Amino acid sequence: MFEYIKLKNFKSFENTEFNLLDKKNEPKKLILLYGENGIGKSNLASAFFMLSETLRTMDVRDIMQSILSQDPERLNNEDFSRFLKEQYKDIETLIKENKTVGSTDPMRLEFGFRINGKSGKYILETNDSQIIHEHLEFILIKNKGLYFDITHEKQTISSKIFKEKNAYLELKNACKKFWGKHSLLAIIMHESDDKADQYIADQISDNFKAIITFLSRISCKIKFGSRQERGFIGLPRELFANLEKGNIPEDKEETLDRNADMLTQLFKLTYKDIEKAYYHKDKENDRIKYKLMLSKRIAGKIQPIDFSLESTGTQSLVQQLPFMLVVAMGSVSVIDEFDTGIHDLLVKSLVTSLLECISGQLIMTTHNTLLMESVVPKECIYVIDEIKNGEKEINCITHYDPKIHENTNIRNQYMLGKYHGIPEKMNIDFRKLIKLLKKPN
Repeated sequence: MFEYIKLKNFKSFENTEFNLLDKKNEPKKLILLYGENGIGKSNLASAFFMLSETLRTMDVRDIMQSILSQDPERLNNEDFSRFLKEQYKDIETLIKENKTVGSTDPMRLEFGFRINGKSGKYILETNDSQIIHEHLEFILIKNKGLYFDITHEKQTISSKIFKEKNAYLELKNACKKFWGKHSLLAIIMHESDDKADQYIADQISDNFKAIITFLSRISCKIKFGSRQERGFIGLPRELFANLEKGNIPEDKEETLDRNADMLTQLFKLTYKDIEKAYYHKDKENDRIKYKLMLSKRIAGKIQPIDFSLESTGTQSLVQQLPFMLVVAMGSVSVIDEFDTGIHDLLVKSLVTSLLECISGQLIMTTHNTLLMESVVPKECIYVIDEIKNGEKEINCITHYDPKIHENTNIRNQYMLGKYHGIPEKMNIDFRKLIKLLKKPN
């Protein structure tokens, strides 16, 4: 789980720390993040998404090389090029999307994490086009130590992260060749995932494998304007990332059916008119193309309904479900605007139910203040606020009131401005706006 995150020159954050530890210095399992519109909640969530994306850049390189060697003309197709840019991003693109506009100083992300009760730290620093510093600390063998600290001037990599010297030397050579355009973690994860050569994967130390497993299982659902992006790097094999539709190998059909059974159970608990969830399947060439269907009671009769015709809220619930399930399976999930399209009371029920099952960590942004009146501990509620000159600070509400009485209505106190992070009251004269529209040139 994450203990903290520090950001410098990242989107709207010039220099901000987000502390996720409780009074006993244990990482909190649930974090609800509030704040007025445009304050930076999505930007904060994007930092976790960027971390996940930086781990995939070597895969992007392979994809581009494959296309160039097999069908270079596809890159001239506008739709295909747009799809590639949205789904697969290199370091330079990630930097352009995330570095503070107009900043000439480096962008720096620092993540404090805890795995198996032991703390570690990962730092990634960039200029305007590439990585300029990367640093990782964690338990090497018995004690905390330096895994690597790399700049363009100096490369320090511990030989203890590998079982044999040859693997260590191979990594150092790969680092000299690729580092800067790719992080060392991306290089190592790419090499260890290479099915044609399992040597590197077999040589990684147990503690280093724990770090890679932790980072590779971060799930992010981030909203950028009107489009949403998902950051799945490593889902459990029992769960599909897209429960609505997709294309899978034929030998995954049994897993698909179990996902349908799981959805049936969920819908029966949340909707009175849904009898069953199932998948329409088209099989061809050892593949299954599937789409979600519902058996739904309409005007007293059970009718088959294509899930794509369901309400925005119901679709949002299914899209967010994998991100909720992974935290009950021990992973970290970051969900931006968790309450989008879902009824306030259903959101409250979902979070309350999930709270009892979390074995990983859930970080979510929300505007649903009803959650403040639920069983969610006050220590889990955070607010982003702008203090001066555009600077942002992120505090737990206990920062403003360390001794909140158990009978205090936190929601009312928040709405009154006690914990900051609420929109200013305004009175909009819509007649004046209309006059401006009708004003002659």
